[in-house]
Amino acid sequence: MKLLPPVENLEFFPDLHRYRYRGQWMAHSVTQVVQGELDEAAKQRIEETKHIWAPRGTAVHNALEKHLLGQGVVMQDEFSDWIDSLLDHPLWDGCEVLAVEYRLVDPAKSLGGSFDGLIKTKRGSTVLFDLKTVGSASGVASRKAAGSQLGAYAHTLALHHPTVTIDKCVTVVSGPGVTELKVSDPQACANAWLDAWDRHQAEWELRYGF
Repeated sequence: MKLLPPVENLEFFPDLHRYRYRGQWMAHSVTQVVQGELDEAAKQRIEETKHIWAPRGTAVHNALEKHLLGQGVVMQDEFSDWIDSLLDHPLWDGCEVLAVEYRLVDPAKSLGGSFDGLIKTKRGSTVLFDLKTVGSASGVASRKAAGSQLGAYAHTLALHHPTVTIDKCVTVVSGPGVTELKVSDPQACANAWLDAWDRHQAEWELRYGF
């Protein structure tokens, strides 16, 4: 297994959810840009439900990472329905793992971000994916593709690894007992990212005047 080398001099601080590159703090994160400015009610809802979605997301992400790296999985009974379905999905069968939990930076935009994984399928397609967990099986079908987010990762990945060609962008949605793929065209994701960045820049300039 030959993984992409990490971006040198890039640090991530999970407690702050901030990136530092060559000693300089990045002003923006991909999550912040695609999420947009939240009102106080939305922020409150996130905090009120964090005790539900945060442990689930961490457990399922960790399980997939260890599975793809061949490190074995420590199963958590509370989330076994999510993990079993996810790891059994044929997307991973015979794939070559190129990157997992990969940190990226665009210094010109003062932007940092992390994507969940990059694989080459057994049929030879290079797939950039982001994993989302939802609380119910019905939520799997209604979960939208993370197009702009994947577009951001594709953009920043190309800055550091220009020889990597992404064939498909995939949002992997994990629910209890069911996993579904939302497949997106890389160019459509790139366009969605540009739109999200333009909106973010407009909000930033309105708020800070530069």
